[in-house]
Amino acid sequence: MNSYLAQAHNNRWSNRRLLSACLGLSNEEYLAPRTGFFPSIELTLRHILDVDQFYLAALAFDLEGQRKDLPEYLSLQEIVQRQTEADDRLVTYCEGLDEHALCRRAGVVRATGIIPERVDRLLLHLFQHQIHHRGQVHTMLSGTRVPPPQLDEFYLDGDLPMRTSDKPLPG
Repeated sequence: MNSYLAQAHNNRWSNRRLLSACLGLSNEEYLAPRTGFFPSIELTLRHILDVDQFYLAALAFDLEGQRKDLPEYLSLQEIVQRQTEADDRLVTYCEGLDEHALCRRAGVVRATGIIPERVDRLLLHLFQHQIHHRGQVHTMLSGTRVPPPQLDEFYLDGDLPMRTSDKPLPG
């Protein structure tokens, strides 16, 4: 079993659920100041996307890709589109993993230089980062009229009935 692929699928599904809920927000709710590491739903979703793109570039051994910044402003629809693409790339990446690929070291651009990190650890870090910040958006949604979606199951067969109401994201 490729547990990294399972994590990537769960990650994509959780992001889809969270972003679907966020699409129900008014622009004011989406941009409103909130308590969190990043002070709004917009900025937290943007951070998730930014870090995903950074680590996907690292996993592709793309140093220049790690230095690319997101545009100054992205609408929620643009974040949804880009996050969906990043999630799909992560699933595709994990489909091709084997023991050799997991042990390789990818250069990660840091202020102190390029740090070689193991691919398996980069993936685990990426999944942990996603879970952490999705939880923050989930909490922020609790202060809106949009109920936060169920995110704490791990794509289990027994949870399939809860997934029947999931709708594909627009676009």
